[in-house]
Amino acid sequence: MGERKLEFIWYWTKGDSRVYTRKTEIAERAMKEGKLVMGKRVKPNIIKY
Repeated sequence: MGERKLEFIWYWTKGDSRVYTRKTEIAERAMKEGKLVMGKRVKPNIIKY
């Protein structure tokens, strides 16, 4: 049986939209620019065998 892995997604607001990414480097760059970056755990739809 496959198992579902939890993933971590970073997000922040940019103007009227919200930006989502899984890459930590991009989230760190946004933090250095002064944006408030939030993290969220999500369950992906992909099952790893």
